Amino acid sequence: MKLKFILAGLLVACVSVANSVELNKDALKSMQQEGHKLLEESSAARAYKGAGGFCLDIAGEEMVVRSCNAKTKNQQWKLDGQARLVAQNGKCIDGARLKKCSSAQTQKWSHDGKKRLANGKKQCLQIQGEKPKAGAKVVVSACSGSTKQVWK
Repeated sequence: MKLKFILAGLLVACVSVANSVELNKDALKSMQQEGHKLLEESSAARAYKGAGGFCLDIAGEEMVVRSCNAKTKNQQWKLDGQARLVAQNGKCIDGARLKKCSSAQTQKWSHDGKKRLANGKKQCLQIQGEKPKAGAKVVVSACSGSTKQVWK
């Protein structure tokens, strides 16, 4: 009689464990789907708004700032899987110019905790000039606390 109770208890324990494993599989699948969604959102094209409310833009092969316009493809950037800032034309920001994408450290960018766009050489994109204005050039400079290096 005791053996029946022990076997019944073991059976209940095994079924409970099997059900919890199923629940964990569902939770893992849900977490994986959420991770894919976050990755897609983070790699979507976006604009970078700098000091004075101007957006990072392209002038030929150089970087400038202009009034923000969501319809302008020159203001849409993707941070790709290799940490490169890629323009809609497929070229990458290298220093403060557009060039063919490569694995150069000058093309590896991060949007750091201070909202600066910093490359692999610890240089940041910065709006040139005393006061930001439309058409101002964007240069690379040693990263600092300057508001001209903040990109939202």
